[in-house]
Amino acid sequence: MNTARKQLFLNYKGGTGKTSISSAYGYCLAKAGKKVLMVDLDAQAHLTTCFNQELIPHDKSLYSVILNDGNIKDIISSTSLANLKLIPSSISLSALELPLFGIYLREYRLRRVLKEVEKDFDYIIMDSAPAIGLLSLNAILAADEVLIPLLADFLSFHGLKILLETLSSIERDFNFYLDRIHIFLNRYNPEYPVCLECREAVDKFYPEYSLKTVISESREIIDASSMGKSVFELYPESKIAEDIKNLVDEINNPVKKPEGKELGHEEKVRV
Repeated sequence: MNTARKQLFLNYKGGTGKTSISSAYGYCLAKAGKKVLMVDLDAQAHLTTCFNQELIPHDKSLYSVILNDGNIKDIISSTSLANLKLIPSSISLSALELPLFGIYLREYRLRRVLKEVEKDFDYIIMDSAPAIGLLSLNAILAADEVLIPLLADFLSFHGLKILLETLSSIERDFNFYLDRIHIFLNRYNPEYPVCLECREAVDKFYPEYSLKTVISESREIIDASSMGKSVFELYPESKIAEDIKNLVDEINNPVKKPEGKELGHEEKVRV
């Protein structure tokens, strides 16, 4: 039996639209007939809010499952689609890091609990908090692929370099290699020169990770997220819905890209 592809939306810089895109991405996969589990790993619970879910009690949260070996199936919630499930977040996740430090193999706790359900789904989509910490490390080590939304500005591009160097270090230190890394531009407007320049820079310096798909600047996805709905429910014919479909297709039905070494080789992360 096949196991789920585990994909992590990750960026240590906040405000990149990571959560809005990840929720639409998971919904799109589910609409296409895939069995999808969304995992909210941010104590702010914005992914949970995007699916119009209430925050769950402390004793029935991912916090208790990771620390106390609870049953992960007990905290999975339903959504508006039968084949799209959610593990909601709660503020309790903000207190997870300190007790985790005292646990053996603390970096692999999330990977271990997800193994209990990975045969029940085609995809497990994780949305990480925009922070460097033990929980985000757990998320990276639980993932097969990392999806990095990038805003077209200097600070975001500089942050991308730091993020890739961090992933490289994790791969070396833990003898762990991601199957793929995908970088895509979000809130893209071709009328802005900085967007064009940033896209050229990503293609030049990270061609093996850069996606052709860009996510357009859009008010529709902001409106949908604020109402706890998917953009595919409210604006199915919009440009942003088309962009998300293209993102799903490019990542999951890829055209072969240039061959490269594993990220763990230092020359792969360019200055």
